[in-house]
Amino acid sequence: MEIHELQQLLSEMSLQEKIGQMVQLTGVYFDKGAVLTGVVGEQLPPEWIIQYAGSVLGVIGKDKIYDIQSRYMEQHPHHIPLIFMADVIHGCRTIYPIPLGQACSFHPELVSEAASIAALEASSEGLRATFSPMIDVSRDPRWGRIMESFGEDPYVNGIMGKAMVDGYQQKADTKIAACLKHFAGYGAVNAGRDYNDVEISQRTFLEQYVKPFRMALKAKPAMVMTAFNAIDRKPISGNKELLKGLLRDKEGFEGTVISDWGSIGQLEEQGVAADMEEAAIQASEAGVDIDMMSPAYMMYLEKLVESGKIPEALIDESAFRVLMMKNQLGLFENPFAGLGKSGKLTQHNREKAYQMAGESCVLLKNEKKILPLSVKKKVIWAGPYTASREFLSRWSIFGEHESVETIEEVLQKKQIEAECITGCNILSDAECKVWQVEQELSDKPRDEQWLETITQEDTVVCVLGEHESQSGEAASRAFLTLPEEQQVLFEKIAERTRNIVTVVIAGRPLDLRRISEKSKAVIMAWRPGTMGAEAILDIVYGRINPSGKLSVSIPWCVGQVPISYWDVKTGHVLTEDNSENRFTSRYMDIPNTPLYPFGYGLSYTEFDISDIDVQIGQDKKVHVHCNVCNTGNVAGAEVVQCYYETLYASVVRPKKELIRFRKVFLEPGEKKDVDFCIDQEEFSYYGKNMETVSSGMKLRISVGNSSDHLVSENIRI
Repeated sequence: MEIHELQQLLSEMSLQEKIGQMVQLTGVYFDKGAVLTGVVGEQLPPEWIIQYAGSVLGVIGKDKIYDIQSRYMEQHPHHIPLIFMADVIHGCRTIYPIPLGQACSFHPELVSEAASIAALEASSEGLRATFSPMIDVSRDPRWGRIMESFGEDPYVNGIMGKAMVDGYQQKADTKIAACLKHFAGYGAVNAGRDYNDVEISQRTFLEQYVKPFRMALKAKPAMVMTAFNAIDRKPISGNKELLKGLLRDKEGFEGTVISDWGSIGQLEEQGVAADMEEAAIQASEAGVDIDMMSPAYMMYLEKLVESGKIPEALIDESAFRVLMMKNQLGLFENPFAGLGKSGKLTQHNREKAYQMAGESCVLLKNEKKILPLSVKKKVIWAGPYTASREFLSRWSIFGEHESVETIEEVLQKKQIEAECITGCNILSDAECKVWQVEQELSDKPRDEQWLETITQEDTVVCVLGEHESQSGEAASRAFLTLPEEQQVLFEKIAERTRNIVTVVIAGRPLDLRRISEKSKAVIMAWRPGTMGAEAILDIVYGRINPSGKLSVSIPWCVGQVPISYWDVKTGHVLTEDNSENRFTSRYMDIPNTPLYPFGYGLSYTEFDISDIDVQIGQDKKVHVHCNVCNTGNVAGAEVVQCYYETLYASVVRPKKELIRFRKVFLEPGEKKDVDFCIDQEEFSYYGKNMETVSSGMKLRISVGNSSDHLVSENIRI
């Protein structure tokens, strides 16, 4: 439909029809089998809202959506189609590793490909919009939603966010609308507690937390979602300065702004709106186009316009943006586009999930090169995750555990001789009560006689980790240890043998001190998705050479968090030379540094990064060159990482910041050139008067294979 036709349509719509476009309802009002991902308010929507609502969330299924759409359009005065949205976070039916794990691949092209497959599966079942990607910079593993982010680094979040948007919105007939979330700063919630306040400086907010949005907006996402939190004590969903001033006017976003679930109504809870009517005024004036499941718009907008408290022009602007999004998805031409075009969990989709799972795993330790194991050697596989299918996450709401193979099943399929002992449940009965899950009954033996059969020469692969319920939204944790029964199991195994390989299944960094100390090898597998079991086995037995690098630091203990490699500089710096001086910025009882730093990850081969050269070209851009060589005996991939430090500035700056990376695949003995070209504006920062400083800086450019293993050169721009 042409723009003038959309404008004509808008002019013919009643006020109720236009307000309807600004309201998103959960699918329970249209289908009793819809997935509920939040709390429904006590009030029922007016009948006219259900009749005119512009979008629905939580419903999936070709036949179901065809039926709802047909009935809805038939009774709508202007036959405007619904848009069906849902949380397609790391896959639809084929589930990929959690985004935090995908970021560890440092392979944006693969991330984009996975998103494109997710869009194909989602559109095939009627979904045309997703609330993804989440690009909240997060350096606090206590926050459950860190699993949904791309980690602690602003640049990685921006690159991966853009890649995911490109993948979702790539193909004309099967694309789905992407949504950047949560604008902005949500990853910095105080104490890592979900829905909590955020207190960060203006510079940190703009330079670290807004940066990924600035980068990913270049992919032209259809939507941006507001965050629950406040910035400078002003909640985002009513913050005109941020939504109109920064997001639209400065960053040029032209798409649809949608609230998070009930966040407009939350303005009343936060004490900045006296009632729901005032919340509706603040949000509409700030430019929130769609109210997701709060009473504010559906109950009060009509009255507010009729009383003159809100100009109808504001309603027109928001309703038109929603119509534009539907038009860009081709819904006016074909409201059923994409339905039935893809099968579930096809072989190709599973192969990509396998590849992503393999590239997302991070080898943290490999003492005496115990890995890879030989398939000819009998190994004991122990822990509850050897028999579990729970490799997905709480955000893989359309994933099916029945489609996931267990480690035990894959071992049998591959005819690898191994003994599998679960040893314990994932959670104890008491932990099940805390995390509000039902204890899974297992037919596996719980006696400990098998422990007595383990000798010092035996190799045990322990597959341990969090329960699916322990990460995601509303899953904040104060302690980052393994569930208690699994801790006990690990310690008992460690008493029998030192030949332990531990695979960690988790949605966040955990406290791995004891695991790291007592294991010869440690693999961080995150929540690896549909093909997780096979990828884990193929890493352990060497069919896959691990190439993942940490997208988030693994803290030495929870007392360090929030922790990040880009923490700003301070005085009284602790160094190797003054380690006995207590009057430094330090902990007296634990190290300052994380157990494993950002960008770190081992391989089964060795790489050499050499011939580093940094020049300012005639184009005024910074050109960084190096060579990377696979000096080992097996093929592998290295992630070349380029960081910079502003040596002197009018304000305190971060110690270092990632500005480029590239994943390089190399055969044994193969050598490749790696070149980065960086615009000077990318080194800019906000000066002491909040002016942009982009020249006259002395920089240290560093290249290496992790944030703590770098070679540096100084330049002036």
